[in-house]
Amino acid sequence: MEKNAFDLVIVGAGPAGCTTALNLKDSGLKIALVDKAILPADKICGDALSGTVLNVIRRLPGNCYHDFLELEPKTPSWGIRFSAPNGALLDVPFVLKKTPETLPPGYICKRKQFDGFLQKKVTKLTSFPILNYTVKTITRQEDSFIISGDNGVLKTRMILGADGTHSTVGKILAGHTLDHDHYCLGVRTYFTGVTGLHPEHFIELHFLKQLLPGYLWIFPMENGITNVGLGMQYKKMKSSPESLSALLVKIIHTEPGLSARFSDAKMAGKIESHGLPLGPDSKAISGKGFLLAGDAASLVDPFSGEGVGNAMVSGEIAANIIKTAFTANDISAGFLSKYDNLIRKRMWRELKTSKTIQKLCSYPALFNFVVNKANRNTEFREMFTKMYTSQDVRDKLKSPGFYFRMLLR
Repeated sequence: MEKNAFDLVIVGAGPAGCTTALNLKDSGLKIALVDKAILPADKICGDALSGTVLNVIRRLPGNCYHDFLELEPKTPSWGIRFSAPNGALLDVPFVLKKTPETLPPGYICKRKQFDGFLQKKVTKLTSFPILNYTVKTITRQEDSFIISGDNGVLKTRMILGADGTHSTVGKILAGHTLDHDHYCLGVRTYFTGVTGLHPEHFIELHFLKQLLPGYLWIFPMENGITNVGLGMQYKKMKSSPESLSALLVKIIHTEPGLSARFSDAKMAGKIESHGLPLGPDSKAISGKGFLLAGDAASLVDPFSGEGVGNAMVSGEIAANIIKTAFTANDISAGFLSKYDNLIRKRMWRELKTSKTIQKLCSYPALFNFVVNKANRNTEFREMFTKMYTSQDVRDKLKSPGFYFRMLLR
């Protein structure tokens, strides 16, 4: 095989791309990862790593989970603190019965560090190069692709697009365009000196009336740093008289319950923006010779905004499909459509449920009622804890009839 010819080129060396590569380490395929950034690179993100992320890491080869537990700095997080539009707080632990041996169910870790950890694992465990390379064009040549970029030309039989929100692979090969109905914008910065943080590093989601169904977040990190940001639906943001950056600054200095906590805080970085392609999106995520994974496949959870876990799960599924496709010597659109079906089977129920819960969050009175009810009712409060491990519980929470029954009780 030619020097710059590959069986598979993975575009994007983030969680989706690296998870795919690690699951293909013994495939016998000639693979390259390419990324336009100088790695490891900062990623505009909330920096939270969910239980889904940890479960995927446990399944990765090369003692990845043990090595991740040794990774520093990272902050263990044991739950979520919800703030309703009326200011009422609800603490929801991720674990109901914790013992000294219980491992943290989630962490907060800067993406530059976490993505760098995965990239180092790829370099250590595989023979796959990670190239600094910006994809400019992709053209078909018989049963292969010719990728042209700022660092020469690559030839490959197959492409995995794991290149994020504005995926070049998705635009060129799948014809994807930005869908404003499945799109959210967020801004994020870092602070020092924020007070009133939960002693067990609960992440905070503040569902303020002017942001619904979006929210402002405060995620505690190492060395007194907090990740602070907000997210808003694209259409709502377009009608806002203020930019999201200006709105973030305004809220933390004027909102009751927040302004005192930020009175002595100092910004430890500039405010940066990013886009979130929300699922479930019905666009095709495969075609002849290509697959899309992670944010490129619009797999971000509509309620929580979390995308790393689903990105890594999609990387696992993509790796399995890629192996079977090469074994069968079939990279046709029909064969690779199995990937779409598996993604939908694995994720669509959860994403649809989150979409419905997101819509319910648009009603301040309903959100206030739920938080007040949960604070008075232990059973109801524990149901929120189980929401993060049980799809059946999530399904209950999306049903309007459930809230009607709670009202009657």
